Amino acid sequence: MFSGNVMMLPGQELRGFTVYAPETRGTDNGREGLVNQYVPLGNIKAILAQARPEETQRWRQLNHPVSHKIIMQHRPPFTVLPGCMFERTDTGQRYYVAPIPYDPGDISHWNIFYCNDRRDVSN
Repeated sequence: MFSGNVMMLPGQELRGFTVYAPETRGTDNGREGLVNQYVPLGNIKAILAQARPEETQRWRQLNHPVSHKIIMQHRPPFTVLPGCMFERTDTGQRYYVAPIPYDPGDISHWNIFYCNDRRDVSN
């Protein structure tokens, strides 16, 4: 998955995530609405890191609270949009994607998902 030399400190190894998208359903009169359920999209392996204070401040100014970032090499095999949820497969901790995923250089070598760790949301 990760090609080339990537220097990682202890605790920065690849973590498994299950990605979920919010479910939408149409009402009887044709309006689309969100349902409080998530549909699994697939599994990925990525690095979980805490967002730097500069990144947190930048996204706070854009009204997107950010606490962590999930860094993945290449694009996932499915579309990740704002509102999607990343759930760690080992601990079950949930991270909600705040803005649109960031692709440095627009060449799809790396994707950065800025997320908000929501511990106040129950399972």
